[in-house]
Amino acid sequence: YIPRDGRSMFRGLLVYTHRNAKGEPISYSARDPLFEEKHAAWLRNGKPEKKKPIKHKYVKGFLRGRELYGQQASRLQEPAIQESLANHGLIVVEGANDVIRLDEMGLAAVGLCSNRATTEQVEKIQRFAESAVNGRVLLLPDNDEEGEAGFRDLLWDLVDAELRVRLGWSRKRAGGAHEGMQPEQISQILWCE
Repeated sequence: YIPRDGRSMFRGLLVYTHRNAKGEPISYSARDPLFEEKHAAWLRNGKPEKKKPIKHKYVKGFLRGRELYGQQASRLQEPAIQESLANHGLIVVEGANDVIRLDEMGLAAVGLCSNRATTEQVEKIQRFAESAVNGRVLLLPDNDEEGEAGFRDLLWDLVDAELRVRLGWSRKRAGGAHEGMQPEQISQILWCE
């Protein structure tokens, strides 16, 4: 977290380091911790065009559609991550917080930094899944309309790449009990259900 009085384009935001497959830092991004409050206020005020809150900021020139958050190969050496890969395959989520939360639980995930995957990201997921987990992928989008729409396209792209793909949850399953949830909100108890 960079304090609001810091000298950075990320002041007042939570900052994430993006790494390449070798684990080398390639860029940074940030998330507004007050986004949900600002977004709710924006909706209450009738969605004024010039006041739409920004959830994420990226360094100029960073092409997030070419990378996956959490893609560094060194993570594969961790015993909990190896066990997760063996049990669940590669978990694909939307954001950095989702990857971090699942990592805390010992679950191997990569994030798109979006709800839509690019061709480059699909190719990276395919290479990773084929080499590390025998082609198995578990999709865990934000459990909202936008997340499901974006991951529906990703599901078909991965099926076309001949991977074995499962959808971890859906707003329509479990009577909508998980609607609106994000992977970053998953507890160990919910994961085991």
